[in-house]
Amino acid sequence: MLSKEARVEYFRYLGLGEYTEANILKVQKKYFVRKSDQDGKYGPDTDKLIVNLYRVKCYAPHFSITEFRCHCGGKYCTGYPAYLSVALLKNLEAARVKFGPTTITSGIRCKKWNSLQSGSASKSRHISGKAADIAGAFTKTNAQRNKLKSFWYSLSGSNFCYHGTRNMGTAVHCDVR
Repeated sequence: MLSKEARVEYFRYLGLGEYTEANILKVQKKYFVRKSDQDGKYGPDTDKLIVNLYRVKCYAPHFSITEFRCHCGGKYCTGYPAYLSVALLKNLEAARVKFGPTTITSGIRCKKWNSLQSGSASKSRHISGKAADIAGAFTKTNAQRNKLKSFWYSLSGSNFCYHGTRNMGTAVHCDVR
């Protein structure tokens, strides 16, 4: 977890106001779906949220933190059960800059939500904040998806990229080491 000094700096840098219980609660209410996660206390879940807010702002400014939220809708987690990988964010930003508007069709996943996804690996990189499924005007055809795949493999830290599975539609899975 961030030190108290780092929390103060992150809150200031992110424009969240002073590092106070009231402002922690305000951030939790904005991003955490479940009321039970909104307690004004800075714990591991809030740490993941604050670090992710910072990382998205620094490394993927064309994205919003909410695009990466777990799709369980608060049923199993806060929405941000893992730290987003800096390498993933940098590579997604590079893809968005190169190819244009990009939709994250699946970002971070909690273990439970991941286990409910057809065809998903039990050790999916989505669980550790190292994968995202993306789509856009640039993924409409198989040739376009292959172009994105080639680009992804040219990026630093890229690990795996695929498309064409039954449940992905025109989305492309991109992950990092």
